[in-house]
Amino acid sequence: MIFQKTVLRADKPEKFSLTTSKKEIAGGSREFRLHRHAEFEIAMIKSGGGTYDIRGNEYGFSEGDIFIISSNELHCITYMCPDREFHLMNIQFEPRFIWSAENSWSDISLLKIFFERNEIFENRLSRENPATAEVRELLLEMEREAQEKRQQYELMIRMLLIKALITISRSYDYTKNEKGAFDISEQALGGIEHSILFINRNLENSLTLDEVAREANMNRSYFCTVFKRLNGMSPWEYITIKRIEKAVDLLKTTDSTMIEIAGMCGFNNTSNFNRAFKKVTGRIPKHYRK
Repeated sequence: MIFQKTVLRADKPEKFSLTTSKKEIAGGSREFRLHRHAEFEIAMIKSGGGTYDIRGNEYGFSEGDIFIISSNELHCITYMCPDREFHLMNIQFEPRFIWSAENSWSDISLLKIFFERNEIFENRLSRENPATAEVRELLLEMEREAQEKRQQYELMIRMLLIKALITISRSYDYTKNEKGAFDISEQALGGIEHSILFINRNLENSLTLDEVAREANMNRSYFCTVFKRLNGMSPWEYITIKRIEKAVDLLKTTDSTMIEIAGMCGFNNTSNFNRAFKKVTGRIPKHYRK
């Protein structure tokens, strides 16, 4: 397996990661491992064929197909054709890359393809729509920028991503026509972003909703409503996913026991830790132990 990853300023509010991977795996059925994460994902099949399960819907895929996956959306590849090499390109980025109050170019309406989908929406972009070829070329250009790392490549990748999202927004009738769904003040955006940074710095602590809402300068009810609208999940779901991501990293990079890792990730017992781990990753913690 060949795996390449480029993370662009992950310590900044506009966290963005571009991941490309090339996997040589025997064809046939794969482990059924529905998983979820806090980031949006755009996946492009560069070669190979098989089946993608997203929210219980099965999509056949082949070279050139592009999938749009929202945060907290269960998905996994369940089958790959045995006679073709499989090459997948992934782009993952947090919702706040789009809505962050610090982004002067921010257009919150770009969230609609992830959160305001209509009844004809499909996770796989239409093969018949000519805009799919345009999006494909933009994704390939992003990959080239990440590989070549020329001057200002990080800015260029961000610009290409925004152009791809605008192309999708303009060219596919996949979203509801409701207006005002994302009319949220800049102050509220800043508050939610501040609460996310607070969560990420305190994953090992016993967080409460009241405590996190105070960081956003909101009451708990309004905070939960705005948080879910902007991130596609409740604050507790976000906290759980981030704690499990931290646990995966600790399992891979330390010799700490399961009990120790559970504690370092904010879980008060291993039963809750194991249950949350399986729900997020589709696997048990021992799978990641080196």
